[in-house]
Amino acid sequence: MKLIVILCLLAVAVAASIIGKKAVGAKGTLLCGNTPASNVRVRLFRVKPGKKDDINQMLDEEYTGPQGMFHVEGNTNGFPLNETDLHPVLSIYHHCDDDPKKLEKTAFRRFNYVLPDTFVNQGEKAKKTYDLGSLNIQLEFPNEKREKTILEKAN
Repeated sequence: MKLIVILCLLAVAVAASIIGKKAVGAKGTLLCGNTPASNVRVRLFRVKPGKKDDINQMLDEEYTGPQGMFHVEGNTNGFPLNETDLHPVLSIYHHCDDDPKKLEKTAFRRFNYVLPDTFVNQGEKAKKTYDLGSLNIQLEFPNEKREKTILEKAN
């Protein structure tokens, strides 16, 4: 009888861990005018950050390469079961069109890009990757802010 109870509890725990995991991925190319925007920080969050980033909700972080391309992917593995909903948001930090001589004193430009929920799937890996295409970050985006300091996730 104890064995049956233990097996049932184990089955429920395994099912909960599988059902609770959700994944999402996004890729794209960032441009500053006609030039690829390299070394731009792109963060993928589980939910939209408030005024400041909630580092605990970050799923992935990458920097664009020399061609301005990025690919981020993450899942809710490791989040409590009450935090497995995914409403993914990209946060993009850059210095496009900032005076290169004043970068030390200039805060990063930051804007959020909400990803469609249709690209969220059950499991550990993203089945469909949202393709942002090419995005010119020279434009000023709605609710764009300046961030002097960017919080880092502890390793």
